[in-house]
Amino acid sequence: MFNNNESVYLRAFELDDYKLINKWRNDPEINELLANNIVFVSSVREKAWVEEKIHNDKVDIYFAICDKETNEMVGYSSVRKINWRNKSAYWGGMTIGKEHWNKGYALAANALIHKFVFDELGLNRFYTDYLETHTISDKIFKKMGWTKEGVTRQDIFKNNQFHNVVIVSLLKHEYDTMKNEKSNTEKN
Repeated sequence: MFNNNESVYLRAFELDDYKLINKWRNDPEINELLANNIVFVSSVREKAWVEEKIHNDKVDIYFAICDKETNEMVGYSSVRKINWRNKSAYWGGMTIGKEHWNKGYALAANALIHKFVFDELGLNRFYTDYLETHTISDKIFKKMGWTKEGVTRQDIFKNNQFHNVVIVSLLKHEYDTMKNEKSNTEKN
């Protein structure tokens, strides 16, 4: 379990998590926010996927996002493609169940994920991508201090059209600067 004084904590997947993950992955409203196309996943396949992530994953870390008071799983996320030599990793995104939207879980989980990547794993670069049409993602990543690195043109085919994909990253020294600024603000 990984936590601080946020309202959530991160923990390793448990096998029964497949039930909620399957519910969320098969929800068209949640899927609309993702870069991939809707792929309906059976509960049997989902259970096998979660079991694989628990037992056999060497370069990806998947975790549940849980409410600290209720211990309820409210979402999940991943740190993927960990490259220990180059000290970088890809953020596999975050899914928060619709019933938990607009309750601050994503913001609290973001803080924990950043802390985990930079302070615990000791990585230098954390990067991800999102559809250019997802303007809310653009606002969120700017607010979190991420830097836009570029755009891959017509990279994803979704809803019968091609979409550009924005690539963003956060470096350790940028994270440290923001962490120190936040700490100084809280002291005053």
